[in-house]
Amino acid sequence: MPDAAFTHLVASREGLYVAGIDGYERRRDGLFFGATIRDGMVWVFEALDENLHARTNRGRILRIPVDPATTAFGPAEVMAEGLDNGCHQIDFIHGRLVVVDTYRQKLVVFRDDFSAADLHYPAGQADAGARDDPGYVHMNGIGGDGHNLYVMLSHAGVQPARVSEVIRLDKSFQPVERFSLPGLMCHDLVVLEDGRLIANGSMGGFLIDRQGIIAQVDSLLTRGLSIGADDVVIGSSTFGDRERRIAATGRLTFTGRDLALRARYDLPAAPTQIRRLDGRDLSIFDYRATI
Repeated sequence: MPDAAFTHLVASREGLYVAGIDGYERRRDGLFFGATIRDGMVWVFEALDENLHARTNRGRILRIPVDPATTAFGPAEVMAEGLDNGCHQIDFIHGRLVVVDTYRQKLVVFRDDFSAADLHYPAGQADAGARDDPGYVHMNGIGGDGHNLYVMLSHAGVQPARVSEVIRLDKSFQPVERFSLPGLMCHDLVVLEDGRLIANGSMGGFLIDRQGIIAQVDSLLTRGLSIGADDVVIGSSTFGDRERRIAATGRLTFTGRDLALRARYDLPAAPTQIRRLDGRDLSIFDYRATI
């Protein structure tokens, strides 16, 4: 498959992939979750400990150059280390890299030079390691329109089960609104040009908005969502207990903005985040601010 046909980056717990309608290639081994694109570079969160709940703090941020003509990856540069192993999505918010530290329930907001980070707890402090912590919400994602930042409270694994919620934050990362979504164990937040908020209603295999189900993607758990000017790519994954989750397989579904199917194929790994390689992706906060 010609390299030029690869349009998207796909992060997974078994490596980094480039993908397009006609197929995919794995470009780097490793255990990855969050990913974004900035200034022609791939930025990813990588965990060096397969036990994501271990308090070894072996998570790190890599910056990887991508050749725009061939989509080949260059040498990776470590930009930050010492993060919790279980961090989830990442993105640049007003030029600062934000990491969603899911299991410690905080947003890690790096300074411009990565010399230090500010910590924010939009849903209150909680810890996945504390058994039955009533304040734990499984905060797993961020998105926005370039002005408003939204944080996903998935409630995955929380008992009794309840629908996911979203918190809207101001520029100081302070909560100004909190609302429910019509879905369970949701992932990914993308704001369309008209302000409509789209998410993966993961547990049902759905794509949803604030009002309800938009489409049934498939029978798998939907996780990973990229929306461009004329395309949508949705990730799906098999789902199992925590010990087997790293070995989960997955799927990519390519559609137009009308959600008409263009392609669908299986992956040997479960997507955790999907971004357009050219950065023209509504799931990228600072790109969304430019349109």
